[in-house]
Amino acid sequence: MKSRLRKRTTARSHATRGLPFVFINMAMTADGKTASANRAISTFGSKRDHHHLYELRSTADAVICGARTIDLNPVQLGSGGKKYERLRVKNGLAQFSLRVIVSGSGSVNPRAEIFKHRFSPILIITTERAGPRKLKLLKSLADEVFIGGKTEIDFPSVLRWLKSKWKV
Repeated sequence: MKSRLRKRTTARSHATRGLPFVFINMAMTADGKTASANRAISTFGSKRDHHHLYELRSTADAVICGARTIDLNPVQLGSGGKKYERLRVKNGLAQFSLRVIVSGSGSVNPRAEIFKHRFSPILIITTERAGPRKLKLLKSLADEVFIGGKTEIDFPSVLRWLKSKWKV
């Protein structure tokens, strides 16, 4: 009988499948909350948590964020300051990471803070559900828009595109 257990996924297995390595960093309260009831980001993370976030970003080619986080908070997805920009360069990376926004429906607030700061490319990932009108708006906001699926985001496809097109 064949085992139905999946092999453990590692950075090496991603590389052999042609996918970039992905990691997640998030703060969470003891009761499992990551945001308030209105979905706004809470600053319950410590100063050390924020430093750790920027240290991790200093090793990444790209930072991926959901559209609601971008819409509801003054998010720029920046480096964290000169110290981390120098660390990125020391790590062999660009001074700033690519900034990637994901929205399956293509609903992104065009007045969001991120679009007011053009220090690195902004990429928007959406699906065919966005439709022509939204796609036109998204293309005016971002350096590039990628259709990453019909009705849902196909993340393996998106990651392959990020690797081939943007060298992530």
